[in-house]
Amino acid sequence: MFKTKNKFLPWLVLVGIILIRGFASGLNGISGLFLTPVSEELQVGIGTLSLYFSVMSAVQVVWFSYAGRFLNKYDIRIGAAVAAVLQALTFAAFGLMSHVVGWYALAIPQAMGSAILVNLIGPILINRWFPNNTGIILGVQSACVGLFGAVLQPVTSNIIVGSGWRAAYLVIGLVAFVVIMAAVFIFLKDRPEKSEEASKEESTRVVNEELSTHSASFFALLIFMLSLTGVAVFVQHIPTYGNLLGYSVTQVGTALSLASLGTAVGALMIGFLADRIGAVKTCYVVIGLWFLAVIGFWFGGRSALIFAAAAFLNGVAIPSVTIISPVLTLAFYGKVHYERIYAKVSMGAPLSSIFLVPIYGFIYDATQSYVLVLVMLMVLLALAGGSIAYGWRCRKEN
Repeated sequence: MFKTKNKFLPWLVLVGIILIRGFASGLNGISGLFLTPVSEELQVGIGTLSLYFSVMSAVQVVWFSYAGRFLNKYDIRIGAAVAAVLQALTFAAFGLMSHVVGWYALAIPQAMGSAILVNLIGPILINRWFPNNTGIILGVQSACVGLFGAVLQPVTSNIIVGSGWRAAYLVIGLVAFVVIMAAVFIFLKDRPEKSEEASKEESTRVVNEELSTHSASFFALLIFMLSLTGVAVFVQHIPTYGNLLGYSVTQVGTALSLASLGTAVGALMIGFLADRIGAVKTCYVVIGLWFLAVIGFWFGGRSALIFAAAAFLNGVAIPSVTIISPVLTLAFYGKVHYERIYAKVSMGAPLSSIFLVPIYGFIYDATQSYVLVLVMLMVLLALAGGSIAYGWRCRKEN
């Protein structure tokens, strides 16, 4: 389908994507390590400081649709380079701040850069360079990206302990900026040249973007992503839930390690299934796995083994958020306007984060229990299953 002189070029592009997303996602993943030392020095509450995460999510909800158009209009290397400045250099600049307002202000450019590097670059380029194996390549990418967090977290912790949080912000932010910029200009290529046959095939699948994003199928897809992400963010409460059930730090740590293993397994499995049985059927498999995980958490107090198994299944299902959404968008609407439609579908993730992460915490604070939260997770899973079935039917009827 594509005229590519170098048959290894798509794989070089994938290496670039993994490096970029690995460091960009890693910056987001280590942000929580700074909350305690920063709040202590600035003498503000952790809750007050962590509000900048909510600012980031709110900015991303608004920014996603514009970011998709930006990447579709310009060479993606330009978009990635601009995003590296916005995210990585902003992260480094946190080390120069002396008032919590600085975090709120810098959260805006950081969110804009993160949306491009973490959420959009990978799916867009993989769709362009691997049109026949999109699912499994997305899975490989997700599995590899997860390794960066495992390295960056202990490195960052050691810098904070040894040199302070300001040095950690500066060092990690600048290193991430250099690596991302190098990967952009060494490995990334915007898109392969299309053969005449491929162009004709694509032109027959033109979907009007405005009609698509105002259709019943689009809103069903958005609800699906809201629901699925709402279940995924429960992972932040697993340590607290494990402690509530009476498990030791070691037992909870073992469960979290199994969850990380499950995430690597799940990334490959979900990508493979999406290519083999289709995106919609894979959604039902993921929903089923997550139901089993929630049931395991429900009965997790009876045995540490059940709790650990539930954490593992939860880990297996989590990569679906980043793998299923681009594959579903492709299945629903084809390749034309893919970047812009997928960017709007991606709004579901930050919307869930804004509301559901604190809601779960408030429920726990009020009841000293996660029973109601687990009920909410089951309702969200049922809503996800219903919305994807309805959306697919509406799409087929259009």
